[in-house]
Amino acid sequence: MAPESQEQTSIHGLRGLISKTAHKTAVLSSLVAALFGVPATLAHASEMSDINKLMRAGQYADALTKTDAVLAKHPRDAQLRFTKGLILAEQNRSAEAIAVFSKLTEDFPDLPEPYNNLAVLYAADGQYDKARAALDMAMRTNPTYATALENLGDVYAKLASQAYDKALQIDPGANVPQPKLTLLRSLNGNTTGGTVPRLASAASAQRDAKAKAEAAAAEQQERNRALAAEKLAQQAAADKAEAEKTAISKATSEKEKAAADKAAAEKAAADKAAADKAAAEKAAAEKAAADRAAVDRAKAEKARAEQLAAEQARAQKAAADKAAAEQKQKELQAQKDKEQADKLAREQAARAEKDKAAQAAAEKAQADKLAAAEKAKAEKLAAAEKAKAEKLAAAEKARADKARADKEKAKAEASAEQDKAVVLAALNGWAKAWSDKDVRSYLGHYASDFETPRGASRKEWAEERRARIEDKGRISVKVSNATVSINGNIATVRYRQIYNSDRLTVDSRKTLIFVKQGNRWLIKQERSGG
Repeated sequence: MAPESQEQTSIHGLRGLISKTAHKTAVLSSLVAALFGVPATLAHASEMSDINKLMRAGQYADALTKTDAVLAKHPRDAQLRFTKGLILAEQNRSAEAIAVFSKLTEDFPDLPEPYNNLAVLYAADGQYDKARAALDMAMRTNPTYATALENLGDVYAKLASQAYDKALQIDPGANVPQPKLTLLRSLNGNTTGGTVPRLASAASAQRDAKAKAEAAAAEQQERNRALAAEKLAQQAAADKAEAEKTAISKATSEKEKAAADKAAAEKAAADKAAADKAAAEKAAAEKAAADRAAVDRAKAEKARAEQLAAEQARAQKAAADKAAAEQKQKELQAQKDKEQADKLAREQAARAEKDKAAQAAAEKAQADKLAAAEKAKAEKLAAAEKAKAEKLAAAEKARADKARADKEKAKAEASAEQDKAVVLAALNGWAKAWSDKDVRSYLGHYASDFETPRGASRKEWAEERRARIEDKGRISVKVSNATVSINGNIATVRYRQIYNSDRLTVDSRKTLIFVKQGNRWLIKQERSGG
């Protein structure tokens, strides 16, 4: 059988393994929620249960449709995406499954299961280097991951077998162990916390797996060599038998027949010798492989012993360092206690001196207090006399201030009344100018900073007022019930306005805000209503 046929058989075997793997997909909604912050709802769990039932029934097309529908609602759900990859693998859609698992490794690099399943799919496609790289990534996320370790050993063995098959053209019917890579059915997450743990046991497990793979490769190499030697011997014997058979068929005399019998006997002896030689070489090769495996195991045991010794030495050194640190801590504590005692003695002496000084100060303060009391008594009498005089003076001043205030108030009230009269006159003059259609005088009653309606410019407003006044044939504006309140230079006038023209009659309440500019009260703001 050609090497290409053998490779195809290996691929079909791996694909058959994927198809026959038990449907054990576990919906770990709560774990996935904890790892990736996705809330695990009852509805979500029910949907996952439906998908699992479809997969167990072999209805992968329906399962894929259901998975895509749920993923549309939960596009970041790692478990759903992982399940989609499994369904595509079951449908032999390896390229799409590889794309799903590859994207999972990008989005969730701490999960080992997507790396493992990528390796299985790559191996099924004969891409053993990619399979090895994917398993290396799985081991980086969790060095104690048993499934990935076993798969890695199988991939190493397959790589070795593939190399020797290509070099020696070995019969594909030979008993060559096939990889038993396992496609994972569920997402369990990286149980070591998402980082590569620095544990001696994890490193030892990885070294053991590599040693196992190398020993298997070496054993396979010896077995292949023995099989090649046996095949060559058998081929030589077959060639020789064919030649002798041809010679015998051509013999026509008894002499030739005797010679043929002799040749057959010699051939049988040669065949036996060749078979014995091949068996001896095969036994020697197997013994050499066993010896090398024993040496490798011895090396591995030695390495583990050396590692254990190193760990014990580190533990002893750590214990010695800890004892030294504790002794140093005790010495520091003793020194600290001594310093604390000295500090207390100094503080007690200082407090004694301080108490003595405080006593002397208290006696002096008592004497000073008596003297101060006498002095305060005298000063109090003097202050009482002074206060009485000041009170009389203040009363006189208050009467004078009140008189001045009353005078100023009367003057202000008179001025206010005068201003009110001026404001009312301005109001009436404005109404008269409007009634007379005297636009110039009418506009002259407005201040330069008059607040025009709707934010129009002063010029636009003036032109509009002129047009509306001159457009009327007759205008009559009467004001009544006017009230004026003045605050500084601002006067507010509320009044009733009766407007008559040849087109319109309006009786309304209005408010005008006047501002004093120079000696004139001018309109700054107009409002409807009181």
